[in-house]
Amino acid sequence: MTETNEAHFGALPPLYKYMPNPYPDQRLWRCPVCNEKTGQRTLPLLVLVEPGQFMILKLTCRYCRACEALIANKHEIEHALTEFFQELDPTIIGNEYFVMGTLEKQILRQESQFPQSLEEMRQITHDFKMAYLELRMRQTGWFREGQEPPIVEPPPSQEWVSTRPRLLTWRPK
Repeated sequence: MTETNEAHFGALPPLYKYMPNPYPDQRLWRCPVCNEKTGQRTLPLLVLVEPGQFMILKLTCRYCRACEALIANKHEIEHALTEFFQELDPTIIGNEYFVMGTLEKQILRQESQFPQSLEEMRQITHDFKMAYLELRMRQTGWFREGQEPPIVEPPPSQEWVSTRPRLLTWRPK
């Protein structure tokens, strides 16, 4: 058994391989890794939004038992983040965010007793087994023999967009 020097946030063992689905019009009924049918799993996800804002998000994701892949729709995460930060602090909307892992399911049953400190949250967090798996779809249609279908770029986010004016920097030549 090899030891790794990876830093983990959660104190509990890693559970899933995480794959965000960046295509809002595509639903994955089959796992893109092993092509098995996927089921659903409702889990509390721990999301870190820069600068240092944690959020617990209850989300129903697709789940593949065969390869333990958890597939979450990116636009659903961004919609929930936008609605939450719209009232709390609209300046955070559009910042970088990172889905860190899943929390123990007891959080769903005890919604009134969320962890009070960062250490309490760390004690009930499962990190993901590996870095994010990247999902990219190929264009459908007829192609010539030997021609690879092009990869479809995911559309940009519609909701999780900063409304702050951007600073333009000018550098003399």
